[in-house]
Amino acid sequence: MNFTKLQLDILFKLWRNRCFRRNATLQIDTVVTVAPSHLIGRMRDELDDIIRKCVVIKTPHRHGEKVFINPHYLFEIERALKKTHSFL
Repeated sequence: MNFTKLQLDILFKLWRNRCFRRNATLQIDTVVTVAPSHLIGRMRDELDDIIRKCVVIKTPHRHGEKVFINPHYLFEIERALKKTHSFL
């Protein structure tokens, strides 16, 4: 699966915070703040795109919607992140 740089930034933020299950999630606003303020709109579009591809799962929560990485895609995400982040 091919990911854009912005999608990899989102996935790295979720990976770094170990959001792999329903119990470990991040709010959408927290995930989007990885980018500078002028890219936040594009980050939301990229997040919606990977949610549509089911790589990231969105769940409702009482304080807003939260997201976590789909466990079925962990290996593919790890492989893509290792290409861009050599320290993993």
